[in-house]
Amino acid sequence: MQVETPSADLLGLSLDVLLTPASRIFCDSYVYPILLDQGYCDEIALNVMTGSGGRMSVVGNACVHSDDPDMVLWSFMRADKRDQLQAEVLAARNQLQEQARALQELATRDDLTGLLNRREFRRRIAELISAADREGASVTLLLLDIDLFKEVNDTHGHQAGDDVLRQLGVAFKQMMRTHELAGRYGGEEFVFAIATENAEEARPFSQRLHAAAASVTGDCAPVTVSVGLVCSPPGSGLSFSDLVKAADRALYQAKDLGRNRSMVERDGLVMPFD
Repeated sequence: MQVETPSADLLGLSLDVLLTPASRIFCDSYVYPILLDQGYCDEIALNVMTGSGGRMSVVGNACVHSDDPDMVLWSFMRADKRDQLQAEVLAARNQLQEQARALQELATRDDLTGLLNRREFRRRIAELISAADREGASVTLLLLDIDLFKEVNDTHGHQAGDDVLRQLGVAFKQMMRTHELAGRYGGEEFVFAIATENAEEARPFSQRLHAAAASVTGDCAPVTVSVGLVCSPPGSGLSFSDLVKAADRALYQAKDLGRNRSMVERDGLVMPFD
């Protein structure tokens, strides 16, 4: 038999001398029958005698030579080196997974507010509507616009405007509960979706949005927002675009009536929701 090993202590030793008595018995009763049947045997835990008379735990792989069935090729790796290698491979895998998660986060999040971007929000609200339909629940969509945001940028500069958006992103993210969605729709507009029995159940959520806006600090404070919302009953078949259009009509009315308020669209009619 030919012995291939990375350890200098094992070079020149025959397999009969190399293996401890217990390992020879293990090979006779387990390894060799597998070699005869399959032609190879991997990940074999063995103990070997080193050239200096000590013992070493190794992991071996054996296969029958393709040109000489009477020859078995062995390769050994020290068990501690194998464990180290496995640890390094595991660490590398975890690092790659973390990088993949980070890339996924970048692809689905708005980089300024940390909320879902519009594309990811559209994907997730479709999942939310499907789940709500199965449970016989409604989905309420809320479209929010920061009042007089252009004046914020014109008066205090775009960095101050970005700070307002950033603070709102943090505040909105903190108030979200399981299965509630929050995203940046674009510019100074945000979009939210929650599962409800009806539009009335969204009233506390709408109030929390106004409270979150009031929490903004800095030169631009106080900040107020206008909100338009619409409730999609189970099985309505309304798309994300349909809901946004209806919520936008309600939002327009909130702006037209003086801002800093919520309006709801019901059956084509827009009415106060404060």
